[in-house]
Amino acid sequence: MIKLDRQSLLCAGAAIPILVSSASASANNDPVRSVQVGDIVVTGSRLSGAERLTNVEILGQKELQAAGITDLSQITRLIGANSGSENLVDQLNNPQSSGTAQINLRNLGLGSTLVLVDGQRWTNSAVVATDGSAFVDINSLIPTIALQRVEVVKDGASAIYGSDAVAGVVNFISRKTVDRPELRAKYATNDGSDESVIEGIGGFDLFDGRLILAASHFHRSALGSDERDFTQAERYGRASWSAVSSYGQPGSYYRPSSGAYVADADCDNPAFVGSYRNTPEDPFCRLDYSDFFDLTPEETRTQIFADYRKDAGEVSYWGQAAWASTHTRARQTPSLPILSRTLTIPELHPDNPYGEDVLFRGRLIGGIAGASTARFDYQTWRIAAGASGHLNDAWNWSFETTASRQDVRYSKPDVIGSALQDALEGFGGADCSRLTGSAGVGNCQFYNPFGSALLGTGTPNSTALLETLAGETRLDGSADLVTAEARMDGRVGEWNAATLDLALGLQYRTSGFRHNWNDQVNSGDLLTAGYAPDFDGTQDTFAAFAETRLKVSDNIEALLAARYETYDGSSGKLSPKLALRWDAMESLALRGSWGRGYRAPSVYTTQGAQAAQPSIFDRGSYIFANTLTSGNPDLEPETSEHLTLGAVWRPVRGLELSLDGWKFDYSNLVIKEAPQPIIDQAAADDAAGLTGTAAQQRVKRSANGAISMVQLYFINASSIETSGLDVSARYSRPIGNGHFSAGATWTMVDTYDIRISGSGASISGVGSTNLNTLGRSLPKNRGEFMASWQNQTHAITALLHYTSGYKNDRAGITDTSIASQTTADIHYTYSVSDDLELGLGIINIADKAPPLSQHFLGYDPVTADPRGRITSISLTKRF
Repeated sequence: MIKLDRQSLLCAGAAIPILVSSASASANNDPVRSVQVGDIVVTGSRLSGAERLTNVEILGQKELQAAGITDLSQITRLIGANSGSENLVDQLNNPQSSGTAQINLRNLGLGSTLVLVDGQRWTNSAVVATDGSAFVDINSLIPTIALQRVEVVKDGASAIYGSDAVAGVVNFISRKTVDRPELRAKYATNDGSDESVIEGIGGFDLFDGRLILAASHFHRSALGSDERDFTQAERYGRASWSAVSSYGQPGSYYRPSSGAYVADADCDNPAFVGSYRNTPEDPFCRLDYSDFFDLTPEETRTQIFADYRKDAGEVSYWGQAAWASTHTRARQTPSLPILSRTLTIPELHPDNPYGEDVLFRGRLIGGIAGASTARFDYQTWRIAAGASGHLNDAWNWSFETTASRQDVRYSKPDVIGSALQDALEGFGGADCSRLTGSAGVGNCQFYNPFGSALLGTGTPNSTALLETLAGETRLDGSADLVTAEARMDGRVGEWNAATLDLALGLQYRTSGFRHNWNDQVNSGDLLTAGYAPDFDGTQDTFAAFAETRLKVSDNIEALLAARYETYDGSSGKLSPKLALRWDAMESLALRGSWGRGYRAPSVYTTQGAQAAQPSIFDRGSYIFANTLTSGNPDLEPETSEHLTLGAVWRPVRGLELSLDGWKFDYSNLVIKEAPQPIIDQAAADDAAGLTGTAAQQRVKRSANGAISMVQLYFINASSIETSGLDVSARYSRPIGNGHFSAGATWTMVDTYDIRISGSGASISGVGSTNLNTLGRSLPKNRGEFMASWQNQTHAITALLHYTSGYKNDRAGITDTSIASQTTADIHYTYSVSDDLELGLGIINIADKAPPLSQHFLGYDPVTADPRGRITSISLTKRF
């Protein structure tokens, strides 16, 4: 049963009469009667013309335009069941996948929601999230002008669609009818950055068929952290949780004679931008890096989409092609901290004032050099084709195939460890040889890590020398997917008022994932990136599925589906699903579903490896620690069970209310181990006088005690049990010479219990950032409200977004609270004529800053938008 406390039920009950509409409960989601939606795509069923028996949220083209959606990443803020996506995330928090965006239904993981385009799969992204999650990059799908609607199935659908649908399905449905060519341009600006998009779409008759072509070009300028006060470490007294580092330039030096660090003597000199000490006795020369990152990176994206459909006799043919090119530029600190090894400054160094060999803690160059830049270039393509027809009057057939791929080229500045150590010993420079040269003589130069290098009191560091020390983390990667599916469906029989329909099908999928790093990463010679191996893996999947719909009478209908799926020769899994609907009366429908599903471990988690530098808390301060997470070929599939129960009520004409309770029991999750518990356990073992424990063997420390590497693995965790309520409503009626409509959705998460091991106690993740668990930020309540009025000339829409307060579980902070936030948007459209429309919009009318959270930049980038008020103007021209 779904676990709901009294308070939750009272809140839900109180919400129903307040809610007045639902973007999620449009006429396309009518549980009482079938509604023609313009094409035969019905997300959540393989049967032609099937009605939806489960909770489906629909975002139509008008809702998307009214919400000011200019790229698909912004859709996530309109889906109440979505939480924990990584969109608009800065380079500091999302360093390996900038420029991508994902769906995360029920916070069950970025890869647990199946993303479709017109019912067909799309390749995973060529990059993964920081936690190792593989996902579909929704930014790469189709131009927004080509989007007819988005359908969100909010319960498990593995029995219908297979692996990756354990949390639900999001189906992006393209426009199939374009009467006249359209051109749409939009410009939006906020304090510090702007964005623009130009899109076009047209329909053409070609070879007795219909071709629709769409294209778009989108550009967003960077919004730097220096453009917002709430990101500044100085605002918070440079607290340890803010954007500060004990790895500065000038740096700090470990003296073996005293067994302690000492800060550079010139640390407090104003010539060093962002350099400081907490107190005169502080042993570390620190760096305030809160000015060097992007809250939203610079992004340029070009997309082309084509859809062709033709009827030839009794057979219908279709084909699609899509291409997207995304270029992202993200700022970061001038040089990254030295994490992967300990460097020694020899006693003989001419600028060493300590009279002994010392260990260097810092970075190559400091704040005066300005930010460096990481670059991400994605190329995505997809082709799909299919045919369908009739076997006879009762049976239909179809065949569909797709091929899609994303390539990524990623580069990020770093420092070559061997070259820097050579330079500290006087053998730096492009033309220096240890075999023939002498330290600090002729072509052989010393790198001076001390403050004296800049102040003119010591050996200067030439630009030519620094260039020989600079390296680069480079990735050339790809992900691809090929699918083929054959299906038939039709009427099995009719008995009085009862009917029985059946669908049968076979599917084959093959997916690949490849990461090739440059030699400096392969050898582990970069001081921040550490070591990462290349890999190239594939996975083959075969599935057989059946779905049957029994209509017992005019008011009772049932759907039963089952899918058997096997991957890479595994024994396979059976995923069943049962859905029921009962029209108890003309105005009231009851519905429910139950099902089981599974998700195969990804190619990346079984065969890949990920080097990352997450923030951890060690010995009283925050640092970025090098970690290497290795793939595990023995991973087992994830399994799930879901249950939903709901009702839809139409008390009066024009008003529809719905309430759905849901529960997911998700077991055997594949996760990337969190480094913090391992580091804490190793420290506890050290304090207890133990040696050689499992945790100690996985935490590598250098001679000065700093962490140089933490070995992690992808593992099967035990379970997540989550439950809650979805409440929605919609209302519409004519008012004056126009039409008024209003809508709302409310998602309340009642439980989110995480159990890492089968014998361990569960941890509640509701209302938490979940930084120390396998989840992501999960506020308990989230609501979306919309009201609009329009006639032939004017249309005005107001939106309200609410997120409840929650707790920050980050280690070592002083305030765990994150306040709730409510923001309002407004959009106005003026129809100059049938051919021309002008639009004005404001997102976040009150220009509210994100709620304060003790994250590095003062806000939680998973839930909050740092951009503030965004004002836009748009123009739509039809020809």
